[in-house]
Amino acid sequence: MLTKIIVSSFAVLIEICIWIVLVAALIGGWQFQGFFGAEGALIFAFVLCVIIFGAFGILLDIRNTVREIQKNCV
Repeated sequence: MLTKIIVSSFAVLIEICIWIVLVAALIGGWQFQGFFGAEGALIFAFVLCVIIFGAFGILLDIRNTVREIQKNCV
């Protein structure tokens, strides 16, 4: 039962982590270089999030697809 809770909350945790990284990059870029620094840091952080968290997103999508296939076959 605990493992099901952990697996189901994994998507929410990933989303929260992505938002925290993007907000931190925005604030850090603003403090460092102003508007253009915030813009650059936000773009860089977004690309970094796609590279790092994208794999987890793909795994979650595969998991949801398999779940739908199981529902249709039963």
